[in-house]
Amino acid sequence: MQTPHKARATPVLVAVIGLVSMLLSACNPEAENANLAAINQRRANVSVPALTRSDELDAKARAQADRMARAARIVHSKNLTSGVSPGWTLIGENVASADSIENAESALEASQPHLANLTNPVFSEVGLGVTVSNGVFYVVQIFVSR
Repeated sequence: MQTPHKARATPVLVAVIGLVSMLLSACNPEAENANLAAINQRRANVSVPALTRSDELDAKARAQADRMARAARIVHSKNLTSGVSPGWTLIGENVASADSIENAESALEASQPHLANLTNPVFSEVGLGVTVSNGVFYVVQIFVSR
């Protein structure tokens, strides 16, 4: 039989665990902005137009970054086109993890398929998600051409 004290402690414990989990794994707008600057600088270096942020793609990228952080590994979206409004002609995704946003971007730029997404002149929009968990930056970049 549970005592009333234990019954009250359980919801409090759940709330504390949830709060700690949120603090250890949280979306990082500053890192996202830094990542956008790095992407657009890389594109400028190869004479490709800058990408525009998309709220819709940001939400999708953030959800994927959160999933990766919870799993503590990088994985591509299961259904990349789900939730993307009509009108796009090409879609791509980069995922990475590293100890900093700069190192994650460097790893993507060092990989030919990821660099191809970063510098593809057909892409016009980008969504960014960066979640930091236990000192690891989980990065998702979703590219769309419209």
